Amino acid sequence: MDATTPTIPTPAPGPYKSRPGALVWFFKKSRDNWKAKYRAVKATVKGLKNRLAAVAESRARWRARAERAARRVAALEAELGELRARIAVAGGKKRIRGAAR
Repeated sequence: MDATTPTIPTPAPGPYKSRPGALVWFFKKSRDNWKAKYRAVKATVKGLKNRLAAVAESRARWRARAERAARRVAALEAELGELRARIAVAGGKKRIRGAAR
């Protein structure tokens, strides 16, 4: 053997002083915990995104329905104004069918 190389390998000092088995258990547990936490957060985010999309769609539907109703009200008010004007021009002498005397 060469005198410059040691015959007994000396272990390099590592950053951990615990048993490797304990470290493996701890790191596996730590990894599993953050993965479970990430999965839970991801599921929550997906649920909230779906809920947001449903609420936005519902709001758009209600807005369209309200706009249609507003247009219908405006058209009926215009028609009512026109009918009142026709009655005023006729002098109110015409009788409306079905109206009480």
